[in-house]
Amino acid sequence: MDLVDYLTDSLDLSEVDALAGGHQSRVFRAVRRDGACVAVKSIDASLVDRDELEVRLGVVNALADLDPRVCRPVLLAEDFVIDFAMSGGQDRFIVGYEYAFGEEPDPTRASDAARMGAALSDLHESMRMLPTVTLPVVGALRSASTDGAHAISASQLLHGDFSASNLRQTGEEVRIFDFDDCGYGPPEFDVANALYMVLFDQTRRGSLHTYETFRQSFIDGYLNSSGPSIRADSLDRFIDLRVHALALWLDDLDNAPIGIREAPSAWHTTLRSFVSSYRSSTA
Repeated sequence: MDLVDYLTDSLDLSEVDALAGGHQSRVFRAVRRDGACVAVKSIDASLVDRDELEVRLGVVNALADLDPRVCRPVLLAEDFVIDFAMSGGQDRFIVGYEYAFGEEPDPTRASDAARMGAALSDLHESMRMLPTVTLPVVGALRSASTDGAHAISASQLLHGDFSASNLRQTGEEVRIFDFDDCGYGPPEFDVANALYMVLFDQTRRGSLHTYETFRQSFIDGYLNSSGPSIRADSLDRFIDLRVHALALWLDDLDNAPIGIREAPSAWHTTLRSFVSSYRSSTA
């Protein structure tokens, strides 16, 4: 059965619209029978450990109790995780979340950058309140530390992929979603990873001054909010580590995340160019 047909016929969803798709998952906007708008994610089951997925869903659910900005998991057909076999034989996990209305923050606007930093700071504070769970160190830290180049201290739960694309804002309100990479690590890494995302985009655009503006506003927003104290002077070390992880993945594509492993060679060239440019600028 086709995935969209399954969502409408078996899960009783309507108005199913594709939002995004990649190597690991596809995301849809849909409406449940009760009228609630939900985000539905279909995940390649061969790439995700079901037990770990269920732990993450539990973490996000508990986190949403503490922080209403977090989009919590929702039931679909009375389950949080649904097994589905595609007509081509591929197994998928289907999960649902509260839908985040609003617009994506614009990292080139200082006010949006500061709001993003404050949101991450408050999120870290909420995550510190959660009990310890069986999740690994976030992926980039795990990869970059395997060659002995860095010693990693896993101090608390992190979002793992905090960026504008995983946020929506309406006025001053921010909603946060996509905790698929949630894991342990120092809070400085989450901050540095958010900086890295914008650094990568603005390096490609030849607009590093935009990155510098974002960086200052984002860090100020983080430090001026209620989250854990961080060492701002350590952020560049963690950006170095993040670029180091990317370089390791490019040198060993078989063990890289699927989004990198399955990317076209032209994109690999772009990524290698960024690594080279970054290393030249920081040498």
